[in-house]
Amino acid sequence: GYAAWCRDLAGRATGGFAIGTEAYEALLRDREVTQYTGESLRAMGDELYAETEAKLAEAAKALGDEDWRATLGRLRREHPGGGDEVLAAYREQVSRARSAVVASGIVTVPEGEVLDVVPTPDFARPTLPFAAYLDGPAFGEDSKHGRFWVTLPAEGAALEEQLAAHPTAGIQSIVVHEAYPGHHLQSAKAASHGSMVRKHLWSSALVEGWGLYSEGLMAELGFIASPEARFLQLADLLLRAARVGVDVGLATGSLSYEQGVELLASRAGLARPQAEAEVLRYTLEPVQASTYAIGRKAILDMRVRARERGWGMKDFHDRLLGAGALPPKLLEDELF
Repeated sequence: GYAAWCRDLAGRATGGFAIGTEAYEALLRDREVTQYTGESLRAMGDELYAETEAKLAEAAKALGDEDWRATLGRLRREHPGGGDEVLAAYREQVSRARSAVVASGIVTVPEGEVLDVVPTPDFARPTLPFAAYLDGPAFGEDSKHGRFWVTLPAEGAALEEQLAAHPTAGIQSIVVHEAYPGHHLQSAKAASHGSMVRKHLWSSALVEGWGLYSEGLMAELGFIASPEARFLQLADLLLRAARVGVDVGLATGSLSYEQGVELLASRAGLARPQAEAEVLRYTLEPVQASTYAIGRKAILDMRVRARERGWGMKDFHDRLLGAGALPPKLLEDELF
């Protein structure tokens, strides 16, 4: 009945997905507790994009290409052969990433955490072209039991385009972001907090910022080590930078859906199906696509302050994650 109502509404609806500058900036201010305006956020994204694209170009030359898009296309053609192999590759890398985090001592792994790596269910596939993480119920006994969704190729669709979302050398970065030390570890740490509020409420800027920060952290530590894996880690960072301008443009009405798809495909090198799924998600949840870059910058800034205070890496990360998923500004106020 609900599906029939939606189909009827689709034929009558005349509005658009753009929420406007005032509402967009209210979300930045009131939900994520940031000082950004739409324009200053766009400028931050452009700066990160330019910095990352320069590094990506250097990495491409080291791999024998003059154009980073050529390197990206080549590496995306090197992937597991099918759905079962994709899932097995993710499960292997999850195990390796957890062992690396424990061995490095960069953060305490909470007792009792469990992570299942499973295929993305059909209902979520249209807006999740790569992978996603779902944390456990905040107040249940299995609050530290997470699920890592991997979007496997669907029957009857372009197999090669779908497999390109899981390049062999890029699986490490996705695993680091979603699992260890990324979302799953952060969620399990938050579940250990004594406050019922902090167990349940969370900031996308902190959660997604931590996931993106984790990718760079594991590259620094040498877990993401091969030239190909480092290149794809930078390519993922470039995507997060490119998202910012597209998100701002879509939400404020300066970009259409089609313009957003074309811009994301050209600036981040995404295949059109992945670009369409990404932009569809941005139209559904304004600001969220920008929180990766917002949170990463805030965490890097806090890490500088932590070093000035003489905190070690583990101490900083345990304090950061142990406070729950507060918006970065509130977290900074509490830590410092």
